[in-house]
Amino acid sequence: MKPLNILLTFFLLSAHAFAQDIYQGLKPESLFTAPVEQAFLKEFGEKFGPDFDASAQYVKAQSSTVDTWEMGLFDARKAQSQFYKNHPQAGQFSEPFKKHIEACVRWNYWHLLLAYPIVRGNAQQNQGVVISLPSVMLENFDETKVSEEAALSAEPYRNFLTYYLTYFNSKEKSFAKYADWSRALEDKAAYARQHLSGKSYQYALARLLNEHCDKAAPSTVRSLFGVLGTTSGSAEYAAVVKAKCADVMARKDEPVVAKKEAKAKEPGPNVFFFSDQQGQPVTLDAFRGKVVYLDVWASWCGPCRAEFPFSKQLHERLTDKQKKQVVFLYLSIDDTEAAWKAALEKLQLPGEQGWSKGGWGSKVVQYFGIQSIPRYVLIDKTGKVADVNAKRPSNAGEVWQDILRLVDAP
Repeated sequence: MKPLNILLTFFLLSAHAFAQDIYQGLKPESLFTAPVEQAFLKEFGEKFGPDFDASAQYVKAQSSTVDTWEMGLFDARKAQSQFYKNHPQAGQFSEPFKKHIEACVRWNYWHLLLAYPIVRGNAQQNQGVVISLPSVMLENFDETKVSEEAALSAEPYRNFLTYYLTYFNSKEKSFAKYADWSRALEDKAAYARQHLSGKSYQYALARLLNEHCDKAAPSTVRSLFGVLGTTSGSAEYAAVVKAKCADVMARKDEPVVAKKEAKAKEPGPNVFFFSDQQGQPVTLDAFRGKVVYLDVWASWCGPCRAEFPFSKQLHERLTDKQKKQVVFLYLSIDDTEAAWKAALEKLQLPGEQGWSKGGWGSKVVQYFGIQSIPRYVLIDKTGKVADVNAKRPSNAGEVWQDILRLVDAP
């Protein structure tokens, strides 16, 4: 077994053990005892069991493109829903049973979609950021409906809560990976407090602590455990967390020096090289002190080329003063240098040009976790990634404001 699979297996077993401790009496077969519902559960499981096997799905994500992954999830959800709604005995199902099945179908889709960038990002240790999902895939996601306490009996919903916190907290942090587990837990817990409520919040916070308390500073664990304990009706969650994390909470924090050393190792955007038009190696550090609007493209990419007229218009809006502070960097992932240069001859793109050798295996693709192009990234004057999934040039008004905010930043 490869190290990645060992880690995934350990994570899944830990998560499953926690869920079982809290929900040991809430398995579907014990909640729904009517013969017709028992029969449906058996039939549904035989037909769609692999769709709900989280460990197998996470491994499968490693070899899927994001588009293929989402289409597969969409088709699976549709098939599950149709099977349930068209079942001959559907009219005999109780309302709680219907809600349970509907929750399983709905939240398994969102759970596995949000898990995709996290699972892949964890597998790519040399990648400094978590990949972001294309915005079109999240258009129908309604964050106001994520606290569905009644769905906690459904394992897909419980798994969803973990990846919901991880993905959207990561989005708020420009998808940069954490080098400090204490900071990660604090930020995810804060996001949970802002966006979840009731039992959903309690479960999400308790699971965060239960799975990761051994990686964080004892003071952080004590603090978050205290927050959990102050919420009404959290005794069952607190008891499970205490059983797992009591030893950690009893320890003293490590010296602050150790934390500073860990933070200093956090990767920056200059960890990969690309070639300029003269064939010289360049890193993003070459543009430090300026705002960089990075456009990752290829000559064979129709949507990339469709954006170039808007990109040129955006560039032309720059005043002479702004042109000294902003860099439009077009970084090609063409398979060959010849194809890239031939395209440049025809396109006459403004700004800086570069080529990241290796196509979909190139350094820029690996670093930013790019699954589709065009892809845009905004980098501030200090060299920090400000937006790993920046708006397209065709969204001129908004991206222009994003650029100006970085220009005006101290």
